[in-house]
Amino acid sequence: MSQLLNVFAVVASIFMGLSIGASSVAPAFGPVNSSGSTNVLRAALLAGIFALIGSVAQGANVTGTVGSGLLSGSLGLGQGAVILAVASALVIVSVIYDYPMPTAFTVVGAVLGSAFAFSNSINFPVVQKIFLYWLVVPFVSLALSYVLAKILRRYLPEEGSEKKIKYLLLFSGSYMAYTAGAGSVGLAVGPLTSLDISSVALLWLGGISILVGAWMYSPRIIRAVSFDYSNIGPRRSIAALLSASVLAQIGIFYGVPISFNEAIIASVIGSGLVEGKTNNDPKKIGYTVAAWASAFVLSGVITFVVCSLFF
Repeated sequence: MSQLLNVFAVVASIFMGLSIGASSVAPAFGPVNSSGSTNVLRAALLAGIFALIGSVAQGANVTGTVGSGLLSGSLGLGQGAVILAVASALVIVSVIYDYPMPTAFTVVGAVLGSAFAFSNSINFPVVQKIFLYWLVVPFVSLALSYVLAKILRRYLPEEGSEKKIKYLLLFSGSYMAYTAGAGSVGLAVGPLTSLDISSVALLWLGGISILVGAWMYSPRIIRAVSFDYSNIGPRRSIAALLSASVLAQIGIFYGVPISFNEAIIASVIGSGLVEGKTNNDPKKIGYTVAAWASAFVLSGVITFVVCSLFF
């Protein structure tokens, strides 16, 4: 039975990695594809490669937070398997139906939901740190992207700077894919820390899963994101990507999983304010925020119910 549970947990982790590659990494190369720097299949592969590098190089901090930082002690194997199965299923459903369900919210919600079923002690200082960062991210991202967009608009005019803009856009997409891997791999492999597998091997497992997910399942999303970003222009795209990446890098340093949907939406709004207005609908933004909160609660409730029924 324990061997079967081990296999189920690893499969669930791989499935989660595929989901992250398809949903969280793909947006990084949407602007790059829209600029004509590369085709969509090559963009998907490049995004996956940079995400793999980020996973292995800097994924340990968030992995530690998810695996043993949120709760007192490491997650049990069965507990981790349910967390991954529930969270990955919700993310895949969101990808299929274009529903904005942040991976970080679903995994953290599932971990906390499982704590009530298994009577784990919750490490409230860590949880408070994560919640505080989630609350601060939209405001900082908006302000940072506004400043960056102002700087780019002043010192990098569209006419005569096409080549510089193209390379800067490629760098921005690559950096965001890197931080997406580093900040998200822990969501896929953190619940497996109780297995007798080295942390390096876990990071490679998660990173390769994310790479495959980005390469095989993200071209459709990259095409969709390319259209969205092409409407805001390359310089605003650079400001949005760099802002989200910097905030993700800060989160990685402190071991806090960040929602890239949250950061990138706020940064797009901030870069749009350079034009004196933004095309974002306040009602749509409110609906998106409500959807994120619902995702967090839903993942926690489902995980609690499943854990209570089977363990």
